[in-house]
Amino acid sequence: MQFDEIDRKLLRFLQEDAKQTTKELSYKLSLSVTAVYERVRKLENTGIIAGYVAILDKKKIAKDFLVLCHVKLTQHKKEYILQFEKEVMNLQEVTECFHVSATTTIS
Repeated sequence: MQFDEIDRKLLRFLQEDAKQTTKELSYKLSLSVTAVYERVRKLENTGIIAGYVAILDKKKIAKDFLVLCHVKLTQHKKEYILQFEKEVMNLQEVTECFHVSATTTIS
């Protein structure tokens, strides 16, 4: 899908506040409400807008700190990685998990 400047502005406005009405967005973009609605629908249908989320105030929900952990697996076989992923998905406290790998070159 090709983006134009209006699409970029629309996405920026939605990232700032996704609860804006199409009427509010149409005013900001100088477009009709229908044109804004169709653009948003197109962005959703093509998967560019994958969803909408609520950003929580961590302090108000008593989750005001972030912990990064380094976990090293004993073996890097696919079944070990899949088992780890399965186990970590059951931990409510874990909100994100990244698999980082690197290669070493010897000179």
